[in-house]
Amino acid sequence: MIIVGIDENGYGPVLGPLIITASAFKVKKRGNLWRVLNISKNPDDYPEKIIVADSKKLFSRSSLKRCQMGELVVSAFFYLLFKTLPENPDKFLSKIILNFSLFPQLCKKSKSKYRPCWEEILLPLWLKEVVVQGFSLAKIEERIKREAEELRKRLREEEIKFLGLKSICICPFQFNRLVKGKSKSYLNYLQFEKLISYFLRKKEKEFLIFADRIGGQRRYMSLLKSGLLKNWRCRTLEENNEVSSYELNFKEKKLRISFLQNGEEKEFLIALSSLCGKYIREIFMARINNFFQNYNPGLKAVSGYRDPLTKDFIKKTISLRKRLKINEECFLRNV
Repeated sequence: MIIVGIDENGYGPVLGPLIITASAFKVKKRGNLWRVLNISKNPDDYPEKIIVADSKKLFSRSSLKRCQMGELVVSAFFYLLFKTLPENPDKFLSKIILNFSLFPQLCKKSKSKYRPCWEEILLPLWLKEVVVQGFSLAKIEERIKREAEELRKRLREEEIKFLGLKSICICPFQFNRLVKGKSKSYLNYLQFEKLISYFLRKKEKEFLIFADRIGGQRRYMSLLKSGLLKNWRCRTLEENNEVSSYELNFKEKKLRISFLQNGEEKEFLIALSSLCGKYIREIFMARINNFFQNYNPGLKAVSGYRDPLTKDFIKKTISLRKRLKINEECFLRNV
């Protein structure tokens, strides 16, 4: 059986990309993966345990320590998959983002001379602060590798295979074009299906898909019948305040997909996808912030969400964006 967890990051912001991420395990039986892997979802248990939880609990701009926790966890799972740590953001992103090769074409279409999303920055984003405090980067990498190898051991003992972390990144330029004529939630859902289809290529016949609800939506049958899975036989299992579940069958494959309210709290793989997707979005926001701060050092770094700080950032960069001829569709989302 293959279990997949899906979540999106950046559904509501005005700046930066929309990231949809899926992570997958092949398992012999269902179980509480937090307990099975001896991983906590309580940040207070760090550093005794690594933390896999809702990304909002870890990647908090008010807590450097929690950002470091999140970066360590994502780095450990990356090392678990690829047996290496990325030297720079592009080496990280190119291995995780399914549509990474599309971006040069999109940037060319945008006709922007300057590309804030691709500003040169270094990894790690937050763990480098530990280096400043007197710890060597080698020791940090040693900790990441140690956690990854401990995870590898636990997975082997439980006969669980880590199949991967994959994301789809929708930059503002692409977002603004794709959302025309369709709702934001439908655009988001279509990316869910692309990630599901990626893992459906595996030879396994039985799949459990868990996804966080899209904008709190409760009913998904119309979406399931209109997207990439429209040829699958589909029936509703339940639709209530907590979960919307459906069974789909196609040839020999059987798929159960459940959209969960507060899914990051209920399913380990949704939480892991949430962390990875948030980290990818933070890389892009760090690049955007650094780009504009190089021209105006007085600008404060922003999250890109619809908050006063982000609104001020947009206002203060108007003249600079005009001078640099940055395509507004590359910078601001229309919806």
